[in-house]
Amino acid sequence: MSPLSAELSGGDAMELRALVLRVAELLKEKRAENIVVLDLDGITSIADYFVLCTVKSGVQTRALVRFIDELMKPTGIKSMTKNPGFESIWALLDYNFFIVHIFLKEGRDYYQLEKLWCDAKVLYSHEGEFL
Repeated sequence: MSPLSAELSGGDAMELRALVLRVAELLKEKRAENIVVLDLDGITSIADYFVLCTVKSGVQTRALVRFIDELMKPTGIKSMTKNPGFESIWALLDYNFFIVHIFLKEGRDYYQLEKLWCDAKVLYSHEGEFL
């Protein structure tokens, strides 16, 4: 269990997991591609989950950032760092317990975060959905 998870009670940790999976489903609904949720428990203390997806344009990035922000408002969890990178190959939303990475294809191919974090359990994948 990471230090971040340790702050949460058992029920809260399950709620966080459900919230992260809801973010993945929202990305799917809004036509993001190649969506993956990595469970980083026991691997790093920077976050408990990474949510990764690929988009086709800065316009789609901007829309997804807005939709995720709207989804998060009722939870009270605010983004610690927001690098919306609308015209960049990589946008990052850091919600402390989880980080959403929104890539253009060339950014996803270049950074290959799945390979960097290959020890992480895949919790959700666009191929198998909930795992």
